[in-house]
Amino acid sequence: MKKIFLFFAMTIVSVTMSFAQLEEGHIAYDIEMSSDDPDIAAMTSMFSGSTMNLYFTKNLARTELDFGSMMSISTIVNSETDEVLLLMGGMMGEKAILTTSDEMGADDEEEEVNITWSFTKETKMILDYTCKKAIGTDDDGEEIIYWYTEKIKSVNPDRKSAVAQLPGMALQYEIDREGMIMTFTASKVKTSLDEETKATKFTFDIPEGYTEMSYDEFSEMGM
Repeated sequence: MKKIFLFFAMTIVSVTMSFAQLEEGHIAYDIEMSSDDPDIAAMTSMFSGSTMNLYFTKNLARTELDFGSMMSISTIVNSETDEVLLLMGGMMGEKAILTTSDEMGADDEEEEVNITWSFTKETKMILDYTCKKAIGTDDDGEEIIYWYTEKIKSVNPDRKSAVAQLPGMALQYEIDREGMIMTFTASKVKTSLDEETKATKFTFDIPEGYTEMSYDEFSEMGM
């Protein structure tokens, strides 16, 4: 179960490390989990109330994943300096990893994942935004379903990223991995941030109580 949620977390980070065409904002997502596997399904109640929050300005983004008492992961990205700060808490203790997107991307280059996109004519309303359906399929046939709005254009810092090909910000998406389905649905969209939020959400200072480790050490732990 730990590996499943770590995998989900890293997948989610890659999906949401994007910067909207809006100068700044905050999008909150509710997370629902389900599974056809009875053993996994029995554990989903432990993660009831899980959420994700994405904060962004022109050059900064912060993704906060909260899986209840099991795990929390925050990722802060500065597209100008290439800095990335990962903050992990929960069952593995409180860890801080200060790295760069280039260093993280070096692992991705070892096993390139090709995504084939299918853009459909299906639409639905999410928070008063008209969203269109896109299906991303990898070489193994695994799919991620996105519902995106063109009202909020997303631009990923890595232009080679498959997600950068989306014509807008996803307000709902579904990830199916290892027998677990996680559905993210936007519950709030704000198009501005106050100065206090900017100051607290985008700092690269490591919080008190966190153990700092290198990205190599983080990778050696099987992350």
